[in-house]
Amino acid sequence: MGTKVETAQDAVNFYVAVCSWGAGAKARDIYRRIPTLSEPDVGGKLLGGIMLAKDSNVESEEAYRSFWTREQYRLKGLGPAFFTKLLYFAAGPTDSKKMRHLILDRKVAASIGWPDKAWWTPSEYREYLELINNVVGHLPEAERSDCLEMRLFNP
Repeated sequence: MGTKVETAQDAVNFYVAVCSWGAGAKARDIYRRIPTLSEPDVGGKLLGGIMLAKDSNVESEEAYRSFWTREQYRLKGLGPAFFTKLLYFAAGPTDSKKMRHLILDRKVAASIGWPDKAWWTPSEYREYLELINNVVGHLPEAERSDCLEMRLFNP
């Protein structure tokens, strides 16, 4: 679905789908995603960040930064735990074992021994991607780096 986003409305629909997937059956998490939809220019901001995530010429750190900084596409209520989901799904499937974008949240961060916090800097996101992509290169049983990320989420 993320690879087909072309308009602001597509971006909002994609946001709803990704957040529904990410929240699962937890009503509280679903409820917490709704206020973002009332932010000014929500569709345009989502579209801007998603288009960066889809562009293979844009570094992952830069796509992350676009949702992280107030000067670009940051939206109230949309933190790294969910905007990294947008980045991940916007990039679409890959034939590579190493992924451009991965999901980073508190559970994954705790699994790699990072401090408990909700916001990581763009350089920390780059370091996380480098770590996971390097480790997956040493694990022949790991199909792709997102499989390792999933195992870190559910150890």
